[in-house]
Formats: sequence, structure tokens, C-alpha cells
Amino acid sequence: MMIAALYPYLVATHVTAVVFLVGGLLAQERIVNVISQSPPEEQAGMLAALQRFDLLVTTPALLLTWIFGLSLALSAGWLSSRWLLVKLAFVVALSALHGFRSGRIRHCIRTGAAIRRIPGADLGIVIAMLTIAVLAFVKPV
Repeated sequence: MMIAALYPYLVATHVTAVVFLVGGLLAQERIVNVISQSPPEEQAGMLAALQRFDLLVTTPALLLTWIFGLSLALSAGWLSSRWLLVKLAFVVALSALHGFRSGRIRHCIRTGAAIRRIPGADLGIVIAMLTIAVLAFVKPV
């Protein structure tokens, strides 16, 4: 099968992974906001469940988003496009937020420390996702 014939399937798989990634990131932030209101000694079990969710849903979605996104960029020859570079900056920011949040969850589980919310993280996720979507569909620059 030619790469052109695979293109719609790459796009569909990439978009599906993005939906799970963004859903996972937003769910993670909302759940952390709720957990952070509990006393630290009551947080461990909820954080462990959140960590399992992250390992089963959000992290694989992040990996698939990168794999299929880079596959699309390579196959379409977009790597030198300015719009893609701007989009990648937002994708890197979301990836970094995921890494930071996952690391904090692991740290809190290991040490018994209280999890804290990141003010504005959920709004940042939505703004980044909207920016990424506009850049991907419009390809303005």
C-alpha cells in the first residue's frame, strides 16, 4: 500500500490518540483538583488509581500522538513548515505538563506528600489544544 493510501488512516489514528490524550490530561487535572482538597493521608489511594489511569490511557495516547503525528509530518513533507514548528511548541508544552504531573503523582505516592493543583493548567490545556487544532487544519504560515 502506498503512503498516500495510508494517509487518511494515519490522520484518523492521530486524531483518535489526540482525543484520548487531551481527555486524559483534562481528567487528570480535574481529579487532582478534587484530590488536593483531601488531607494528605487520604490521597494515596486516589493518586494510585489516577496513576493507573495515566499509565493505561494518557501515556499511551501521548506516545501514539507523537508517533502518528511525526509520521504524518514526514510523509507530507511538513517538517520545515513554520505552522508545524509553532504547533510542535504547544505539543511539547502539553507533553511537558504531562511529564511534570505524572512525576508529581509518583512523588506524592512515594513520599506521602500532598498533591497540589497547578492553577490554570486545565485552561492552558484547552487553549493549547485549540491552537494546535487551528494550526493543523488551517496551516496558516
